[in-house]
Amino acid sequence: MKFTTDDIQHIANLARLKLSAAELFMYGKQLSLITSYIDQLQEVVSVAAPIDYSLHNVWRQDEVREWSTGENEQALSQGEREGGLLKVKRVL
Repeated sequence: MKFTTDDIQHIANLARLKLSAAELFMYGKQLSLITSYIDQLQEVVSVAAPIDYSLHNVWRQDEVREWSTGENEQALSQGEREGGLLKVKRVL
């Protein structure tokens, strides 16, 4: 598609841009090149690849595991305690 200076001026007015005559010519040429490239792409014959619908779950099941008293105490001893609970830093 070939853009005229009037087409580019109309687009510039819609975007509230003030363009010089040189800019109108340059942008018209660039847009014409872009749309000619798009026209070339539309001529390409493409074949869609087959879609594979054989999806399966790759996540493992969660397993609940109880900690021993020693492991629990070691994990809780890493930080400060407040009222028997582990005190954590503020996030916000």
